[in-house]
Amino acid sequence: MEGTGADRGRRVRGRGARACGLLLVFVLVGLVSACSRESSEEKLRTQATSPGAESRRAVEERKMRALIERLTAVEGLEHVLTRLTDSCAEPHNGSVFEGNRSPYVLRCGMRAVAYFGVRGDITAVLPRIRVAGVATWGPQDGQGRDMPYAAGTVTYALDYHRAHGRRPDGSLLPAPTLVAPGLRIDWDRPGPPLPNRVAEPAPCPAAGSGIYQRCSTVPKAPPSVAAARARYGTVLAFGLGDGSAASSAYDYFTVPGPT
Repeated sequence: MEGTGADRGRRVRGRGARACGLLLVFVLVGLVSACSRESSEEKLRTQATSPGAESRRAVEERKMRALIERLTAVEGLEHVLTRLTDSCAEPHNGSVFEGNRSPYVLRCGMRAVAYFGVRGDITAVLPRIRVAGVATWGPQDGQGRDMPYAAGTVTYALDYHRAHGRRPDGSLLPAPTLVAPGLRIDWDRPGPPLPNRVAEPAPCPAAGSGIYQRCSTVPKAPPSVAAARARYGTVLAFGLGDGSAASSAYDYFTVPGPT
């Protein structure tokens, strides 16, 4: 019986030692993984703030600011505020079964929304936006004229307002927003058939979130969109870098993954 008890003690101690050994392995693996992850993020953060990234960042921001200034010069529009967001992050690849892995380990993109107060009727301002040459809004024919009945053009937007958003049979017309590669202009339409109000800008992300994050507002203490609406009656929003690959601000800086 004493031998049996001793054997049992040795077996218990052996199992305990193996359990402690496994626990130690798990802890070490976790520490190595955490350190590796931290090292990887630091490398990506260094690349996101590299001279190459900063150069591309400056180019895209200058492009956006220039387009906003051009729209600001349109008679009947008064700039209220601009919110610019710029971020770099690792792409989300999903599961290995989805087969859509990104070729990049880091992607940087920039977006901006400029808000304007509209003095007078929007239908008087829309033709001036076209003349300002900010972009070619919507599809055009070979002679540079808006394609008939094509949504996204100034002509269509004017027709939409004249028809109060409905076709002759009473059915609803698509929204009259102006669109161009990577650009979009929308405005308040409070009446029927489909009320539309420009939303307040989303809050800036928390400082230090992600690999790289930058968010700026001009002016630094702007009025709210609601306050601008109360003053002007109509608010217009000019979106740049809408997440479309047609915009040069989309993936303006990338870091390829291992091949």
